[in-house]
Amino acid sequence: MKNQSTRSLILLSLVFFSWGVLTSANSILVPYFQTLFSLSYKQSMLVQLAFYIAPFSVSIPTSILMAKRGYKFSLGGALALTVFGSLSLYFTLSILSFLGALISVFVVAMGVAALQVVANPYVTITGESHTATCRLTIASTLNSTGTTLGPVLLAIAMVTVGVANIYLILALVIAMIAVLIFRSSLIDVKPKQQVKVAAHFGRLAKQPQFLFGALMIFTYVGVEVAVGTVTISYLSDSNIAGLSVATATTLISLYWAGSLVGRLVYSWLANRYQPLKVLMWGALSAITLIVFAILTKSIFGGIALVMIGLCNSFMYPIIFSRAIENLGEATGAASAILVMCGIGGGVIPMLQASTIASLGIVHSYFVPILGYIAIASFSWLSNTAVNRALKWS
Repeated sequence: MKNQSTRSLILLSLVFFSWGVLTSANSILVPYFQTLFSLSYKQSMLVQLAFYIAPFSVSIPTSILMAKRGYKFSLGGALALTVFGSLSLYFTLSILSFLGALISVFVVAMGVAALQVVANPYVTITGESHTATCRLTIASTLNSTGTTLGPVLLAIAMVTVGVANIYLILALVIAMIAVLIFRSSLIDVKPKQQVKVAAHFGRLAKQPQFLFGALMIFTYVGVEVAVGTVTISYLSDSNIAGLSVATATTLISLYWAGSLVGRLVYSWLANRYQPLKVLMWGALSAITLIVFAILTKSIFGGIALVMIGLCNSFMYPIIFSRAIENLGEATGAASAILVMCGIGGGVIPMLQASTIASLGIVHSYFVPILGYIAIASFSWLSNTAVNRALKWS
């Protein structure tokens, strides 16, 4: 039984790793598309918009499929979507079709979103219940490792096999993972019930804590993706840091690595510090680093922007847990809505790109500054509400 649980964890961890690579690699496609198709910043940011609207279209259908056909079948469908999207992206990049490439990115993103819906709960039921948290932590660490390595892989591809070919390789690797999963003895179960978002929407709409939290998830994912995307241009602009695109792309992997390191450190220190205060100091630190980057306009400013990955690392779990706190039966529906709020990863980068034409790359960072101010305000207001509740209890 222990050996079977270990094999299941290894297979599912490969799934986590794969979607981590695809998620961070998508940010690298923005400057690549801009050069390949001669696009403006705003046009190239359609890549992020295409990627982050996918959860809206696939999260609830995936939960329905899980309830009807089980985890293993649903995981296979998600992997198939990812493979098809990657193959399509290889083909459309080969024939230089921008519209086709955008559609392909959307298909890849649907597969990635479906993988998140299925794999997160799946990994918790493939072994003993008392080790579920440990298994999810291991798988999430592999996901963060994939997120860190994604930019490096594309940077290498830019100067060797080409970006199109790296997606062909990724498609083949993910197809192999799918075959291994279906030939394995991975247990298959069905959720006891599908998440019924509509049934709980009325109650959730009356919960300020949830509504504010959902807005902050939208904001957090948006500023994280915006900084991780535009910083490549900051680093490679000849009037700012002056690095080559390949070098800037490699350096941005440290931004995502910061999220991995920070998450590990926070998991160790979480019980020692009040989460909402940690969230506020993280947001204020990010603001400070951005202001430094705006004022210096140099490689040192670029390093400051890369360091924001450390500030981002613990924000999502703190905001998410606060948003779903004490929601009872509506927790599942709230979680599904919060996942869909990841569409901020497409909207806010688009807003920042829209300001580049008029303000330039450096001053476009006022957009993520506003986002981090909102997050700091959320943490302060939430902490005030908690303290008030404790006082009256």
